[in-house]
Amino acid sequence: MRTVIQGWSEVGFLVRLGIVVLTGVTWAVYSVQAILFQPDYWDPVTAADFFAVYAYSAAWLLTAASLLTLREVARPEPALSSAILVVTVACAVTGIANGLEDALGLRGFGPLYVVGVLVAGLGMFAIAAMFRASAARRLTFVPAVGGVAMVLVTIGGGVLGLVAWLGFGVILSRERLSARAAPFAT
Repeated sequence: MRTVIQGWSEVGFLVRLGIVVLTGVTWAVYSVQAILFQPDYWDPVTAADFFAVYAYSAAWLLTAASLLTLREVARPEPALSSAILVVTVACAVTGIANGLEDALGLRGFGPLYVVGVLVAGLGMFAIAAMFRASAARRLTFVPAVGGVAMVLVTIGGGVLGLVAWLGFGVILSRERLSARAAPFAT
């Protein structure tokens, strides 16, 4: 993991870290907003309704980007790598379909959203199980807790997304700092 992170430029590292942290923050914000304001995201009218639609779509799209970083860092065997890519695509499809269906009222994207959310949601648990059996087992918590956050998002579970993705961000930061300190170690 350290060599991958060392290979990133400073800007590359900060962009990846920002996306990972923003993923968790977005899941948490959407989840808290869903509880406090009970927005109507199926037929949005108010600013809070539209915020909910956009935040939810953004959470899925950011999850797709964060999964690519997770895949890059874990350098998993081909089966896990492929599974992560499938879940990544499903997350992106879910985010786009949700935005088109709810924000723009294009109801034809509903079935695509449903397929995407099912593949992404179940896929997070599948890749968590695969991580557990891999050399990168210490990262199992990211898709496991992130998957729970997705499933329970409307009842506050999105806060767990903050835990998962922020935890991954802490791991990235520690690895980056220890990689920098390594040349000076005696």
